[in-house]
Amino acid sequence: MSKSDLNMKDLFGVERGDSAIIQRGKFDGAKSMAELKVNLAKKSKLIQWDSVEDVLAEKIVEMLDIPLVKALFPAWKKYREIMDFSDPEKHPQNETSLVSLAEHTVKTDYHPCLQISYRGFEFPKIEFTLTAELTLQGIVLRIQDGKIKEIKEGTITGKGSLLLDKEAVIERSFGSYDLPGSVDLGDGIPLRAPADLQKKPQA
Repeated sequence: MSKSDLNMKDLFGVERGDSAIIQRGKFDGAKSMAELKVNLAKKSKLIQWDSVEDVLAEKIVEMLDIPLVKALFPAWKKYREIMDFSDPEKHPQNETSLVSLAEHTVKTDYHPCLQISYRGFEFPKIEFTLTAELTLQGIVLRIQDGKIKEIKEGTITGKGSLLLDKEAVIERSFGSYDLPGSVDLGDGIPLRAPADLQKKPQA
């Protein structure tokens, strides 16, 4: 895994295909699962529910494969001390800045879903809610040309859960996760969209 590939799955401490993290009792008892089981049985009596359930569990684990930056960046855009570096008049293109962030907590949620189909027929989507609360310490950002180019150092603690029908089928405390020496973001993540940069303040 390259340093830029850090994701929520790392924090949950789960490897690809490791469905043991799922609380099967709550997963099996969910209304969405019961409805899917009935609908599949109507389509074919040859379908083995245990096999279907194992595949679904593996797909659910894959839902955690969300880049960590995707969770952090929307919150960082609310910090004036960071957004100030998007102004090319204050910070020209060739300037590189290291910005140290105070300890802060980021709360985020996503709404992934699974779409199951059988011989061209699509069943109703199974919708989940992925929530996470991340506390970051010692984070340093390298910013250049209005873009975050690198995340240097830092420690992440927190917790997260994946809910199905309002029941947590995955729930995990992250403990303490030390970032690598740096997370290289390649071409960088723009602090502002190009359209925003072109807007002129009204007189």
